[in-house]
Amino acid sequence: MQLIFEDGLLLTTIEIGYKGKRKVLNRVAIDSGASHSFIDIDAVYELGIGYESGDQLIRHYGIGGSEFSFSKRIDYVKIGGKTFRQVSLDFGILKAFNIQGLIGLDILKSGEFVLDMKHLKLLTNDEKALAQ
Repeated sequence: MQLIFEDGLLLTTIEIGYKGKRKVLNRVAIDSGASHSFIDIDAVYELGIGYESGDQLIRHYGIGGSEFSFSKRIDYVKIGGKTFRQVSLDFGILKAFNIQGLIGLDILKSGEFVLDMKHLKLLTNDEKALAQ
């Protein structure tokens, strides 16, 4: 999957499915420094994703202070040729960034993705083997 390098970020496209609806997000950052993937709640508003009783509340800490989000299990997230079913993602507000979310180590590691910085590609292990 081809990545775009813009404003110091590696951006990709993902698809999210929730309760029979789907949404393509075109500005999602690859963030190997984040332990969990995070989606801007405004980017998926039309899917009906929102906080419900039973969703886990999470407090994130960073350079700019702290923010709250919630974790919710969705039907699937598709990245390139890989689909992750019944996966939990964090949802909240991404301030001051022109992105719709970020893919963290939870997805990158479980999908065994390989980051090809020379060609700006996010590869699966199968794609890496074919490229060699």
